[in-house]
Amino acid sequence: MKKVIALLLVMAMIVPAAVSCTSSENPGNGDGTETTDGSGDTSAADDSGEKLNVVEFDKSKTYTYKDSVSTMATNWNPHTYETNDDAYPADFLRVGLYGFYFNDALHPVEGKKDYEGYVIVPEMAASDPVDVTEKIKASNPEFGIPESATKGYAYTIDLNQNACWEDGTPINADTYVYSMKQLLNPELLNYRATDYYANDLCIAGAENYANSGRTIKKSNAPDGATPTTVLADAKKGDDGVYVNADGGKLYFSLNDSIPYLSDSLSTYAEYFPEGVWDKLAAMGDENGYVPVTDESKAALYEFVGSDTWGNEPIENLDLYAFYEYTYPVADFANVGIMKTGDYQITLVFGKSLAGFNLYYNLSSNWIVKQDLYEANLKKDGDAWFSSYNTSVETTSSYGPYKLVSYQADKSMRFERNEKWYGYTDGKHVYQDPEDGLIYPMYQTTAIDTQVVTEASTNKLMFLKGELMTYGLQAEDFATYRNSDYTYVTPSETIFFFIFNGYLDAINRREANDSYDTSKYDLQTMTLTTFRKAVAVSYDKELFASTVSPARSGGYGLIGNSYIYDPDTGSRYRDTDQAKQVLCDFYSIDTSKFSSLDEAVDSITGYDPVAAKELYKQAYDEALAAGYITDADGDGKSDQTVQIEYSMSADNDFMTKTIDYLNEKMNEATKDTPFDGKIQFVKSAPYGNDWSTKLKSGMADTALAGWSGSALNPFSLTEQYTNPSYQYDAKWFDATSKSLELSIDVAKIGEPADVQTVKMNLQQWSQALNGATVTVGDKEYNFGDGIAEVQTRLTILAAIEGAILETYDYIPMLQNASMALLSQQVFYVVEEYNPILGRGGIQYMKYNYDDAAWTEYVTSQGGELKY
Repeated sequence: MKKVIALLLVMAMIVPAAVSCTSSENPGNGDGTETTDGSGDTSAADDSGEKLNVVEFDKSKTYTYKDSVSTMATNWNPHTYETNDDAYPADFLRVGLYGFYFNDALHPVEGKKDYEGYVIVPEMAASDPVDVTEKIKASNPEFGIPESATKGYAYTIDLNQNACWEDGTPINADTYVYSMKQLLNPELLNYRATDYYANDLCIAGAENYANSGRTIKKSNAPDGATPTTVLADAKKGDDGVYVNADGGKLYFSLNDSIPYLSDSLSTYAEYFPEGVWDKLAAMGDENGYVPVTDESKAALYEFVGSDTWGNEPIENLDLYAFYEYTYPVADFANVGIMKTGDYQITLVFGKSLAGFNLYYNLSSNWIVKQDLYEANLKKDGDAWFSSYNTSVETTSSYGPYKLVSYQADKSMRFERNEKWYGYTDGKHVYQDPEDGLIYPMYQTTAIDTQVVTEASTNKLMFLKGELMTYGLQAEDFATYRNSDYTYVTPSETIFFFIFNGYLDAINRREANDSYDTSKYDLQTMTLTTFRKAVAVSYDKELFASTVSPARSGGYGLIGNSYIYDPDTGSRYRDTDQAKQVLCDFYSIDTSKFSSLDEAVDSITGYDPVAAKELYKQAYDEALAAGYITDADGDGKSDQTVQIEYSMSADNDFMTKTIDYLNEKMNEATKDTPFDGKIQFVKSAPYGNDWSTKLKSGMADTALAGWSGSALNPFSLTEQYTNPSYQYDAKWFDATSKSLELSIDVAKIGEPADVQTVKMNLQQWSQALNGATVTVGDKEYNFGDGIAEVQTRLTILAAIEGAILETYDYIPMLQNASMALLSQQVFYVVEEYNPILGRGGIQYMKYNYDDAAWTEYVTSQGGELKY
């Protein structure tokens, strides 16, 4: 799952859950925290079946992980949770079908030293998935597996027969099928249903069933440009309401996001002529749906056709409309999950999923405990509500810990779930790389989590030994960056400038009576030349070291930490394709260097001389377009290009960032026609609407990026080509940009078949991510497990280059973080692993049990030194 994030939000975050904490080496004092009694009742077997002696931790001692969050989880129901805050308990309470361990002597990987790689192991599954695509294609045509598909669409999975809920209730095939049916239940409208049909893991038939018989309002122009119904041709019913060709009633919506605007009409209520908003609201229902009638069309056009809104033609009303649509009734029997044994399920996908990405997508889970789930499901009128997983009483675990106490907005505590199979199956063990002994995973006996909202409070608590981690803030770097307990954690995210290119929205803003076009301008920032100038105006490494020292300069759209081959840990940015696309974008003549690596290393993205020339060119273009003026003929813009930085919230870090941007911009524009005439200004705090403001053209820039899917860089192309995700969907249409590549279209194992293929960027992205795309009479699918990896890398780099050339996104910062780890604990693994990090709580060991830690902190005067 990918998430849109702003730089402001990341800087305000404290290092989160235990599963993602950084590690620290500490030799410890060995004072009774563990014993090496191999005669205890804990044992394991290696791959040969030989029993191994396993160190048994002293059961009379407790080891509590003390964590903090800024917002306490309120709903961790796997079917309905919406935020990362609510997802916090998941890793303690739930286990996926498959899991990831470090490789070691017990889990060897050929060609890898211990702890350099990983192994995939069955967890809630009993064995690896078995591909049954051909069989299911023949026996179950209802799932629509493409005729050309031979693998990657259907799998049988045997289930772990030792898995159970914390009260001992077995988990079997019925649990999985029941839970998926409830997750997709069209009456429940579960928020997480789309995770199982709109992303990489796409269950066949899931979307149809989840929306079965449901009547919704759909946009009349989902792409923001092409109406499905022309209102002038629509038929008027006896009640005066217009309907489309299928008989669906047409509406205007005051509250829904309109693709044409990337925002709702309600956002612009203050721009409506006097009385018009109230008139439309009176015509609508409680949800803001206004039937399309002659009266409502006339009322809306008073606004749309006004000078304030840019005098849009009446035909544009088509783009504001919605229509009533009822999904056909679907049967759950046509959903791609089947019980094929008491402890076996078969999954059928709507698009291919194979290899690492299959396991990765099955490392989470969707199951719920049936009796508890149904006891907490209530209906109020036509709506269903669930209180499942909102308290201790409504929660049942099947993972390593269980919830034992919870106070809303204050704290939660987890303790060992003794019913979890992992404590007794002999498989959840590892060999310590230092002492060579074998230890059980999860030495932690409890997790105490409390709400702490301020970084300063976190710091004080950490220094008093009351928290396990503290994420360094900018002001901490001088003191702690060289501490033995400070660890850098790389991140996949690239923060880029996204610049407003939505000229229609900009024109509307400038047409507002309150906007003084004699002093200020917005239109110039839409010029590609202007953006090129901005792109080379900043020394990115200096920017990083000044405002956020843990980070570094960013140069591509895909960050340094993205892994394209999890089996080898190979990074996308290390490939020739990725290096070449950067050289092409930054106009590096590779013939002048002894290697491609040298050429890439020469890239700075900073060229003040070129910037000045580009600003002069942008000035000429803006003057010719009438965006700016030069009334006194002094060769300088009369207007200041004022760029509103879209903030979620204001703070000192934001002030520091804006001040830096303006300082360096003034240096870059000195002695140009824009000398002192380009200014970044803060927006009002928009909260979670900061990205909506950008997408709708109502704010102009932000340092933003995408997080997630670090092991699948190919999926990132959807963020730049799918209008549902794009920042720039209002001014860049990926279907209108063609890309022609000479590419090997053969499937894995087939002889090479190099062809010249021309598709638009959206089609390339879809095919790259496992969809079968038909162009003419040919089908293309370049998904994982279908196409050769070098072919996929070539496509990925080509798409990245095409998006960079739009200059809608200007890479600025490569994300990373630094944090202190408590002296109470350490990780077995010192080096950061791109797949497993430093191992999380399962690989954490303690230098002090709880009682010994309290004594130690007291002996240090109640405040620790790091």
